[in-house]
Amino acid sequence: MKQILEYCYRENHTPITDIITGEVFCSDCGTVLIEKITDRSIGSTIYTENYMDKTQNGPPSKIATSDMSRSSVISKQNFDAGGNRLRAVNKNHFSRLRLWDSRSKKDNKEGNLVKAFTILDAFASKLNIPENAKEHTAYIYRKALENNLIRGNSILAVISGSVYVACKQLGIPRSADDIAKVANINKKKLTIAYKRLVNNLDLKIDSSDTNYLTKIGNSLPVSEKTKRLANKILIDAKEEKIHVGKNPLGITGASLYLSAINYDEHVPMVKISNVTNISVVTIRKMIKLLRPFAAKYIKSIDIGA
Repeated sequence: MKQILEYCYRENHTPITDIITGEVFCSDCGTVLIEKITDRSIGSTIYTENYMDKTQNGPPSKIATSDMSRSSVISKQNFDAGGNRLRAVNKNHFSRLRLWDSRSKKDNKEGNLVKAFTILDAFASKLNIPENAKEHTAYIYRKALENNLIRGNSILAVISGSVYVACKQLGIPRSADDIAKVANINKKKLTIAYKRLVNNLDLKIDSSDTNYLTKIGNSLPVSEKTKRLANKILIDAKEEKIHVGKNPLGITGASLYLSAINYDEHVPMVKISNVTNISVVTIRKMIKLLRPFAAKYIKSIDIGA
């Protein structure tokens, strides 16, 4: 093998690395020089000649973890990679490394992120939000931490506000009442944290993209055809910008109420009020606004009623 290597290098034959099989071979004679090479870098991405193909080694990097999944872990067991016991000199050396490794992870920012993302994991499970919403929440919270928006607020309030912002931006139907209930905080604290994040981070929020129809419809005794008709009424109302400045839960509840009339499904306003957590008076006002749009599909509704 040594003679082959000397010949290949003397003749200036460039070795070729095959990233698929992990082999290094000579470009002239094809002799395999190195077998099963290992890329030990974390999260590295290798691109081949076909730019659509790529290979990633190591664990994926996640924003929703305090160390971005790139932390160093020094085992407490005094054994090397081969399973042999460390010598006394090496034991003292690695004991010192463990000490400094643990101290380096105990800064205020790291501790803040650990607490916040532990709470976020619990919220994601209870609210049943997808992984992309969880990552987006972590991104918003990191931006808030960089801009020093945590000072004066609790970690619980800011991470709750970040969840609310992420759900609104991604169109996930989670109301402020749902998040406040899961976080066990006052709704007022949640809205204060939400407004502070939106104003200071220049976040763009369009709550009209959030569709609460499925969530509210599943909690009411209505059929699928009622939900479809309610969706048509909502689409027409949004085209005329009727929904601007209105609570999306109230608009959705009113559309379901009008749609249920067409199919003789009795849904009391009180029940809609309990599901949406909106007063009956507000729902009645929303119904009055949506009557002209519902009359297009429901002949028994009087526009001027």
